[in-house]
Amino acid sequence: MAAPAIWQPQEQGLHEICTLLEAHISPNSDQARIWQQLQHYSQFPDFNNYLTFILARGEGKSIEVRQAAGLLLKNNLRTTFISMQPSSQHYVKSELLPCIGATNRAIRSTVGTVISVLFQIVRVAGWIELFQALHKCLESNDLDHMEGAMDAIYKICEDVPEELDVDVPGLSERPINVFMPKILQFFQSPHASLRKLSLGCINQYIVVMPSALYMSMDQYIQGLFNLAKDPSADVRKLVCSAWVQLIEVRPSILESHLKNVTELILQANKDPDDEVALEACEFWSAYCDVSMPPEGLREFLPRLIPTLLSNMVYADDDESLDDAEEDESFPDRDQDLKPRFHASRLHGSQTGDDDDDDDAVNVWNLRKCSAAGLDVLSNVFGDSILPTLMPLIEQNLARTDDNSWKERETAVLCLGAIAEGCIGGLYPHLPQVILMNNE
Repeated sequence: MAAPAIWQPQEQGLHEICTLLEAHISPNSDQARIWQQLQHYSQFPDFNNYLTFILARGEGKSIEVRQAAGLLLKNNLRTTFISMQPSSQHYVKSELLPCIGATNRAIRSTVGTVISVLFQIVRVAGWIELFQALHKCLESNDLDHMEGAMDAIYKICEDVPEELDVDVPGLSERPINVFMPKILQFFQSPHASLRKLSLGCINQYIVVMPSALYMSMDQYIQGLFNLAKDPSADVRKLVCSAWVQLIEVRPSILESHLKNVTELILQANKDPDDEVALEACEFWSAYCDVSMPPEGLREFLPRLIPTLLSNMVYADDDESLDDAEEDESFPDRDQDLKPRFHASRLHGSQTGDDDDDDDAVNVWNLRKCSAAGLDVLSNVFGDSILPTLMPLIEQNLARTDDNSWKERETAVLCLGAIAEGCIGGLYPHLPQVILMNNE
């Protein structure tokens, strides 16, 4: 019996759809009209085949048009794949696989996105060829193929990590058991993209903790230590994220490493990249929230408290800085004068109050995370932090030059953050603080 003929597009239909896609990505086009036309074409049974062809084989088209085809295909597959003809389903799946290692990174990324959406529909059992293709790409030693496979796996792990940790008829091992050793090996890759993707993948499994990761935990922990000083800020941020997640959901795993981890987090809290410093700063609230022994942090307080205070100063690019400067010219409202409870972005605010006019102020950033950390520390350690903290507060309040308002504001913010935890110890300092603040 002859093999079924491979689907081929009609030239006129291909031209018309490409023209619509070109118009769709043009900022000057009538988007409503173009969308209506695309919806008209979507009624044809092989429309997704055309989009797949443009994405996978449209070498003569612009990257932007091919990406647009891929993103439209992704959206269509969510609602139409199950009802597509089996031949069209097979065509889409088979055409995507060779593009995992496409030379162009943008095309690889779009293909990875489409694959992750389709995977959520069919799972491993419905697309064994995908597992085989990804495994082959990981073992290829070709950067494009390895990066494309890791991008697709990362996106799958983001959405449905548990689906790679299942027994599949026809496979001798669960997919994650096969992928895990290679992903961990990429921690040592000379390519930052692979280090970032591999670390991002495994971080997705901290909560669900498959046996493949649990059995490799020593290697994973050592990899995190090795990547703590990585030249890529994206990688350093993911390292901090891993420590925070581990302390939140698997604190027992870190017990024997806690001193070294805390030292690394303290250094990362001073990282020149604010996103890395912010991710590191989440650690302090997480540590206290899971009721780890406070004595494990006590020796770090003389260095940690000045770091938090320094990070509470308005950054020059803080979106709320303009509001703060403008606020100086208006009388204080009652809520401006009350201490605020600073909640971690991971745990939400306990007050539930939300002012519509405070959107910029409510953006979570290093300044607010540092205040949240100081708030939590004050509730854990109480007045014992004051000998370290009060000289810094008084030093900031004592500054009177025109350019020091940020430091003075930080001192006031700090007092609000510790007001609950250190209320008893603060009383003797209040007369001096009030006097200095009024000068």
